[in-house]
Amino acid sequence: MPRSLKIALVGAGMFGGDVHLRTYAQLQQHGLAPWLGRVGLDNMARQLGDVEIQFVALATNTAASAQRTLEAYRAQGMEFAIYHGDTPWLNILRDFPDLDILAVATPDHLHTAPIIAALERGVHVITEKPMTLDADEADRIIALSEKVRRLVGVDMHKRYDPDHLRIRDDIA
Repeated sequence: MPRSLKIALVGAGMFGGDVHLRTYAQLQQHGLAPWLGRVGLDNMARQLGDVEIQFVALATNTAASAQRTLEAYRAQGMEFAIYHGDTPWLNILRDFPDLDILAVATPDHLHTAPIIAALERGVHVITEKPMTLDADEADRIIALSEKVRRLVGVDMHKRYDPDHLRIRDDIA
C-alpha cells in the first residue's frame, strides 16, 4: 500500500508559485524517486519510491490569485482546495486535519503565524528564509517544534545558487 504525504502551501507569489507549487506538482505527478539522485539520495529510491505526494490546498491573499493559480494547475490535471484572506492557513488546518506538511512562502514578516498554527496542530513545516524576523519568535518556534516533535525546515535556496557559489569562490 503506498504511503502518502499531504502538503498545503500558503503563498503563491514569486517563490511560492514559481518554485514551491511547481515542485509539488512535479512530485505529485512523478513521485519522489526521480528527484532523489539530484540531491544525492539515489540510494533511498527503493525505500521511498512508494511515497505518494498529494498537494491538497493553496492559500493566497486574494480570491482572484487563488482561482487563477488553480486554473493554471488544473490544465496540468491537478485539483486542490483554494483559500484566501488574512489567515487562510487556519481554514486549511481545520479542513485537512491529516495534513503532513504546511509550506510557508508568504512575505517574510508573515511567516510566524502560519508556522505556529501548523505546529500547534501537529503539522510539519517548510518555510522560506528567514524563518522569522524576530529572535524571540524564532525561539518560540524552535521550542514549540521540539515540544510537539515536528520539524520546521527553512529553505536556504541561495546557499546552492550557482551565481552565489561562484561569488563565494571568487572572493575566497
